[in-house]
Amino acid sequence: MAVLQCLHGLDSRFCSLCNRPRNLAKNTARRGQSHDASLAEIIRFLNHEQVRATYGAVAKVLGIVPRTMGTKLGPRRVETSWIVSTATGLPIDYVQEEMHPALLQKIEVITTGGELTKRMLAWEDRQGKAEAEPRPQRTA
Repeated sequence: MAVLQCLHGLDSRFCSLCNRPRNLAKNTARRGQSHDASLAEIIRFLNHEQVRATYGAVAKVLGIVPRTMGTKLGPRRVETSWIVSTATGLPIDYVQEEMHPALLQKIEVITTGGELTKRMLAWEDRQGKAEAEPRPQRTA
């Protein structure tokens, strides 16, 4: 009898990860990460921080398959060029004019969904604090 292996390398009949209910899997994956980011928020973060993130990292945060990222991103534009291939560190099929001028200024690339989530939460926290700080009044 042939044993079918799941993507975790186990007998697919006994893999607790593959066989758990979908809603439990979703909640467990997000335990300790109370963050539901949209693609627009991720793009805004990457542009503000001028840091690259892989298609896989962004897809993980969005809960989608990395292969669908091209469709989700839509037409190639400078703002989305921060989302890059793991292999090259560059956006796939972009010409130079479609890439952000500062794209290669930093060598850093966010490669995991967890790292992207953590960095976005810290960024949002800093943004919230900056907006909450009272601005000094001008005196004439």
